[in-house]
Amino acid sequence: MHVLAATNNLFPEPEATGSGRYNYEVGRRLAARGHRVSVLTRRRGDAPARETVAGMDVRRYRASIPRLPWTLRAVERRVRAIERDASIDVACFHGALGSFGVDLALPDAVPRTYTVHGLWATEYDERAPDASGLERPWRWANRTLRDRIEDRTLARSDATVVLSEFMRERVAAAHPDAPPITVLPGGADAERFAPHAAGGEPSTAAKNRVADRHRTEFLTVRRLTPRMGLHTLVDAFAAVVASGADVGLTIGGAGPEREGLEARAAARGVADRVTFAGYVPEERLPATYARSDAFVLPTLAHEGFGLATVEALAAGTPVVGTTAGATPEILGPLESEPAIPARCLVPPGDSAALAEALAAWHRTDDGARARASAACRAHALDAGYTWARVTDRVEALLERVCVG
Repeated sequence: MHVLAATNNLFPEPEATGSGRYNYEVGRRLAARGHRVSVLTRRRGDAPARETVAGMDVRRYRASIPRLPWTLRAVERRVRAIERDASIDVACFHGALGSFGVDLALPDAVPRTYTVHGLWATEYDERAPDASGLERPWRWANRTLRDRIEDRTLARSDATVVLSEFMRERVAAAHPDAPPITVLPGGADAERFAPHAAGGEPSTAAKNRVADRHRTEFLTVRRLTPRMGLHTLVDAFAAVVASGADVGLTIGGAGPEREGLEARAAARGVADRVTFAGYVPEERLPATYARSDAFVLPTLAHEGFGLATVEALAAGTPVVGTTAGATPEILGPLESEPAIPARCLVPPGDSAALAEALAAWHRTDDGARARASAACRAHALDAGYTWARVTDRVEALLERVCVG
């Protein structure tokens, strides 16, 4: 098959989001299986207009909502160039803007799938500041345009893909004319994200612990924005420290909330226990997960899946998350797993419940932690949260769509 993927970004670009990671991991595996994979994505900064990434032919264009006609023409030119190289068998849409342009440029006979990682208008509401006065009409028009573009492109697709049941419900409510919805979850590279990434053999002290280490290390790696609930995590962590527990917290990631979170940690008296690590390079992520005692996902809302969650589980690191979004779909089965000694799920925004869960993991001994680590990794593998399994499912769907 010749697969054309339209995506807003693509890993390993520094700005890549979960959709960019999804496209990279699935696309490179499809290419390795002998499929031709072309990727059309936005061009940012000094990124090359065209390059080969992990066996994929990647072409980029400049994009702007205010300059939408110019953006669409740029997309069309690149689609035509891709078609000249080889006829396109199926188009995979990830992100509404580029997908809209590709849909306009492609013949109707080319089958299409649309993977919804997040609702475009909703994401705009989250990013845009509160509008007032003359800004309100512009914001309304911008949001409406995004919703209608996404609705149109979805309605013209042959299959809708989401990463969770949570997103299935949201897409069905927002876009009732969307084609049948299939849930294909995200994954982790189980060879890289593994307990041994911490260093040493997995059979030694759990998660590379040594006998004289007593501090419990918590980790989160998130975009530092209000929706991620990191203020709740800082408050919960401070409560655990106040109880006399020897604990540490590393917050990885960048974003507009960093200054406020640093001030909050200082005000709670835990600045010396909280490390703001900034952007964590990809090559360091597996070891960062594997060396932590527990990963924390304090999201307040709209968690469409959670690649960080399954990466942590694959690394054998227990996860404490909230009941917001799709996280219960991933962590719910572990709540009844005998090898898991403490809660995995707490209500969003409830710092007291989160503090209780963190304290419970701190009190867990090394033997119980080793058993929990093994159970977490087994769950990630058995549930199919690996990119190899995800690619199997995507490949099968594309073949069905091509057959019609």
